[in-house]
Amino acid sequence: MVAKQQEVIDRLRSSVRSTRLKAVRDIKNQIIGNKNKKLSYVRLQAVPLVVELLRETADPHLLVQTAAAVGSFAYGLEDGLRAVVASGGVQHLLQAVSLHDDKVQEAALRALKLVWQSPGAAQLHQLDGQNLERIVSLLSPSHQSTSEIATQVLAEYCQWAQPDVVSRLAQDPCIGTSLMQLIISERAGREAAAAALALLTSRSSSMATACTHVPQCQSALMGLLKHPAPATRLAACICLQNICSVADADESSDGNSESAYRAMLPVLLKLLHMPTVLEQVPQVLTDLLQRSPAMQKAANDSDAVSSLTTILHHEHTWHNRPRFKEGVLRALSILCRDHVDARWNVVQRASLAQIAKALEDPDIKVCTAACACIQSLSGSMKCLRELPLAQLTPSAVRLLSHAQPEVQLTALKALTNLLLDADTVKSCVALQSDGLPNIVKMLSAADADARCSAMWALSHLVHNAKPAVCEAVMAALPWEQFSPLLQDPDSTVQERSFMMLRNMAACSVWHRSSEPVQHSTKTWSQATTVPVLVARLQAAPQPPEQVLMHILKTLANFAATGGEAYRDAVTNMAKECINAHLQHEGVEIRTAALWVIINLTDRDEHEPGGEVKRIQQFQSIGVEARLREMLQDVSYDVRERATSALGNFDYGHTENDGEMSFEPVHLMEVPVDGS
Repeated sequence: MVAKQQEVIDRLRSSVRSTRLKAVRDIKNQIIGNKNKKLSYVRLQAVPLVVELLRETADPHLLVQTAAAVGSFAYGLEDGLRAVVASGGVQHLLQAVSLHDDKVQEAALRALKLVWQSPGAAQLHQLDGQNLERIVSLLSPSHQSTSEIATQVLAEYCQWAQPDVVSRLAQDPCIGTSLMQLIISERAGREAAAAALALLTSRSSSMATACTHVPQCQSALMGLLKHPAPATRLAACICLQNICSVADADESSDGNSESAYRAMLPVLLKLLHMPTVLEQVPQVLTDLLQRSPAMQKAANDSDAVSSLTTILHHEHTWHNRPRFKEGVLRALSILCRDHVDARWNVVQRASLAQIAKALEDPDIKVCTAACACIQSLSGSMKCLRELPLAQLTPSAVRLLSHAQPEVQLTALKALTNLLLDADTVKSCVALQSDGLPNIVKMLSAADADARCSAMWALSHLVHNAKPAVCEAVMAALPWEQFSPLLQDPDSTVQERSFMMLRNMAACSVWHRSSEPVQHSTKTWSQATTVPVLVARLQAAPQPPEQVLMHILKTLANFAATGGEAYRDAVTNMAKECINAHLQHEGVEIRTAALWVIINLTDRDEHEPGGEVKRIQQFQSIGVEARLREMLQDVSYDVRERATSALGNFDYGHTENDGEMSFEPVHLMEVPVDGS
């Protein structure tokens, strides 16, 4: 076979035109679809000879055959592509595009399309301005025979071109105009134009902005949503999404984006099951779902969760397709974030095991997408109880040690709700791994979101925790490191810090025999907790209402868990502040202040009698009179708490048959549905 191939190659050097033409045609016909023969010809150095003919000849028939052979050598074979580029084949094809012969131009363009369809083509050859202009000049509908293939070449090249090249193309108004004209027209080339426009508008908002000024283009793209080819429907979705995104940001826009989004949604859901476009669809769907809650509701009404979980259950669909798998998980996380029915749908379809498995994926983006899913699914107690915590926790804790801060943060947010009410998760994080030290490290991050998330996780960790867990937190987070967070520049971090202190103060209520926890709390703060809290209550201007509530309920919790000496200290330092907040305009603040008084004036069966002195202290500053006024408060909760407090005052401590009340907090990263 090699001898016969060598004979054909030798005929390329013939001085007879017909011999050369037949030799090129023979090579072209042999290598199309036959990688073995193509590789054999490459090794016999046929490519430089074919390219040489492309450079030297002016014969249109020979140019057409030679261009086709060069394109075939480059397509699907890395060695062939390298040989074409090394021989100057791409440059000579571009020169052939400039010839005034429609058939030669078309053949050269088809060959260039094959070149740019080959992975790595752009790394080997980037087009310069002059060559790009040659292709762009053929985009116009006036070039009926070449406009479609020229657009396809441009679309293929854009996929591999360097970002600066694509940006340059996107800034060229001629390109945008030509592509839009092709899309609007009913002639061949609309599909390729949509693909090119999808790429360019994804990279450049200026190109998308230009499209907003051509309503006919948007109407034509809406029509392409019904095109029989999946790739064209996807390209139309991408174009519309990019165009509508720019329009949404423009206050002068007519606001028609919603109708486009609703038209795209069912198309994208169907494309999820089209093998030819699998890689891109989930990301486009995710971008669409992030637009508005209305889109998420519409997707859930369309049973999008079932489509996505079905994909997760069929491993062959996403195997070796990490971006596809990531996109499916991210779409699920968005759908479940605020919709209880969607969460429960995932649970009922037995998809939790697949999501848990994704946490161990070698691709870190898949892992973080799985974390986002877990964060959304754990947003309601009903679903939280169904999660396979033994599987999820070690994997999420492992990701806390990842080198990338964004990965750590995503893993932390996934863990936060898991920490709320499961002793096994609390023990794993605080006692059996390096999870707790990694969370504490994040409190020093420059990013306020990281500090806020870390403090929220710690709040959940100490909520209803066993003494050993609370001890571990206090050991890992010294008071000197914690107390500045109570005055963090970010108000949300402050709020979460007071929330964590509030839960810590309530910890020993759940373990009434665990006095070491209370002792360690005082030792941890070096007895400065109450002065710090009172100072914040007296601060001008007043802290935000949520912070005020946490401070007062922290004092209530300390009053419930501390001994007589501790309650006396709280009363001595805080009684004036507490009295002042009984008159606060916020119902929650008045209620929280009442809890402090109830716990400070309640009887401690271990140390009876001390409450009488504290009642007298409150009476001396007019608290009892204020309590009687609060019996007429507009809030039922306030009236109930005022009645309880007056019971302590009226009966001196002998009739209260309940235990002291405490107020831990267990806020969720995602709103709880109460199930």
